[in-house]
Amino acid sequence: MLRYTVVTLLAAAAASISVYLWVVDLISLQRVFGAMLGSELVIFSMALYVYYRPSIASSSNRWLLAGCVVAAVFLLIAVQLGSTSA
Repeated sequence: MLRYTVVTLLAAAAASISVYLWVVDLISLQRVFGAMLGSELVIFSMALYVYYRPSIASSSNRWLLAGCVVAAVFLLIAVQLGSTSA
């Protein structure tokens, strides 16, 4: 049950970022697009990793933590780039 909850949260995050990517103004925020797409791909790969493991306890928590950190770094880069181009 915990595995499905984590995958659902990751899928919701990936879906919201992908919707935002199609709405964002690509002319003025092209640098933000790359950082947001990077975080989208990291979140998607984490969702697949969690989903295809037999249980959440058997998956390596270090990989999940590293994925969360990388996605957060990409999102922070996107926020920083978006605030400097405005």
